[in-house]
Amino acid sequence: MIPTQDEIVTALRAAGRRITPQRMAIVEYLAGRADHPSARQIRHDLEDRKPRVSVATVYNTLASLVDLGLLKELEFESADNRYDTNLAPHINLVCTACGAIVDVAHQPPLSAREINSRVGFETTEMRIEYHGVCRSCRARRSSRGGRS
Repeated sequence: MIPTQDEIVTALRAAGRRITPQRMAIVEYLAGRADHPSARQIRHDLEDRKPRVSVATVYNTLASLVDLGLLKELEFESADNRYDTNLAPHINLVCTACGAIVDVAHQPPLSAREINSRVGFETTEMRIEYHGVCRSCRARRSSRGGRS
């Protein structure tokens, strides 16, 4: 389930958050996206828009959307956090060469309900990732004769 622009705006308004032109630019950018942008990427991609969107506004808006359950924040120790609009159970494929993240629609091996009934652990969030090299990066490597 990827929230639409209307769903995001409705949730922000219901939570008492103002819909400023800057916040709307961020919502328009995120709505319906299947990729996983970082705050820095969002700020960069919105750089030339009118009205200007500050870094603080991007981070504050992302934090609000995460708090409202409209985005998932994917934390990475050695890189910028990324934001996932896909709220349905899925697996993230993370390319260690280019940093791309692709969703694969797949139910987790154990549901939150199964985990709770087996060991009494109440799951609040689930994140499954596979790390490797995407098809595009592998093709680039092989076209260069295997050099990295």
